[in-house]
Amino acid sequence: MNQVILVAHGRLATEMKKSAEMLFGELTNFHTIEFLETEGLDTISQKIFQKMKALNQPTLIFADLFGGTPFNASCALVLKHPELELEVVSGMSLPLVLEIAAVIDQQPLKEIASSLPMLANDTVKQFKREPLNINTDEEELE
Repeated sequence: MNQVILVAHGRLATEMKKSAEMLFGELTNFHTIEFLETEGLDTISQKIFQKMKALNQPTLIFADLFGGTPFNASCALVLKHPELELEVVSGMSLPLVLEIAAVIDQQPLKEIASSLPMLANDTVKQFKREPLNINTDEEELE
């Protein structure tokens, strides 16, 4: 079964999972790793490695920031352990976590990881205030 590790600065990963569970119920194949203010690269690397080792299954690591310590540590571990089926993606957001939850057991891990950057374009929307086009012609109202 595919697994997901959400890894982020502070408690974002834990709260992201809780938010997703409000919609999907318990997500047993989702795991979280917090990167706290008092920790460094070695600590987060150790946490990620221990979780990867314990899961020992195909795993998508979803990090919050591209180039951030959780992302960099995840990438370094993937390079050190080519024998493990791991994918790393950054840009964690609730819409993308929900998308992963919807397909995690239905699609190959590589396919899910590849689709996330494209889906990100669809999840950011700006509300634009446009003037309403109000029809005042009484004949068209009938």
